Amino acid sequence: MDKLGVKTFFFAIGDYSRFSILAALMEKDLSVNEIVSTIETEQSNVSHHLACLLNCGFVNVKREGKMRIYSLKDEARPIVGSIIKHIQKYNSEIIACDIANKEYISRVIK
Repeated sequence: MDKLGVKTFFFAIGDYSRFSILAALMEKDLSVNEIVSTIETEQSNVSHHLACLLNCGFVNVKREGKMRIYSLKDEARPIVGSIIKHIQKYNSEIIACDIANKEYISRVIK
């Protein structure tokens, strides 16, 4: 298994905004403007995150007139769906995980 690939994979989906985009695309295909209103962030941020998700192979894009419509790749659906289910089922345990919280805080403070 490629260490850099694993780290980059989790970095790509580990960002809250990027994962929010993936979760929104689980429901339906969306334009950039629809994603902006769904995850409530600026268009420039959404475009940046979509570029990452596109480059990492999570999403497809197609043109419809002047709009770009983004969709979740079929291969990514079970991954995103499983992560959502896991977080929903174990949310209190995840939040209470002292080890992960300490590691997260130590990385944010650096």
